[in-house]
Amino acid sequence: MGVLALILGILGGLCAVMAILTAVGIVLILPASFTAIFWLGLAGVLLLATIASLLARTPYE
Repeated sequence: MGVLALILGILGGLCAVMAILTAVGIVLILPASFTAIFWLGLAGVLLLATIASLLARTPYE
């Protein structure tokens, strides 16, 4: 579960960076539906999934 948490954390961080870049207006090649709010929401979900996967360890790990 640690590797999954690492992957989800990295993806969540990248989505947060994309939200900042979209809000500033640097990234203009994406469709209009990928707004900064979309990227921030996706980053929040991924970071919450990171926490959930870290806490879901079994005693055998």
